[in-house]
Amino acid sequence: MALSAVRRERTHGRLRPVPNDNLEIRSDPAKGRGVFAIAPIAAGALIEAAPVIVVPPAERLLLDKTVLHNYYFDWEGGAEGGGAVALGLVALCNHARRPRARVRRNFAQGTLDLVALVPIAAGDEVTIDYNCPLWFAAQD
Repeated sequence: MALSAVRRERTHGRLRPVPNDNLEIRSDPAKGRGVFAIAPIAAGALIEAAPVIVVPPAERLLLDKTVLHNYYFDWEGGAEGGGAVALGLVALCNHARRPRARVRRNFAQGTLDLVALVPIAAGDEVTIDYNCPLWFAAQD
């Protein structure tokens, strides 16, 4: 069964994510912790809509001095703009030179949307391209 788009319910201006039972966190011997599909995911499917905490540009520099340095995303304005701390599994996706998914900023919903670029089989890792200078040797 293919993963359907993440269902969200709008109630009084609130976004209510539905738990995603199609993903799991596992450890990869070469990369460490990562996100893996436990059911097939179709190309183009919305895998996750992760809510974010938007960090203003002046405070973003402070993130670089914390453990969150390797886990936050550019939000607006590239390196000079704000950052976004994802409150979902997208923050645990590993990098790949040929990623299976991409992260799309959804400013209207305040989410980072994880979208499948190719069909992802059950058992495959959900990977993204970090689109920045890497601080490690890529494994794929």
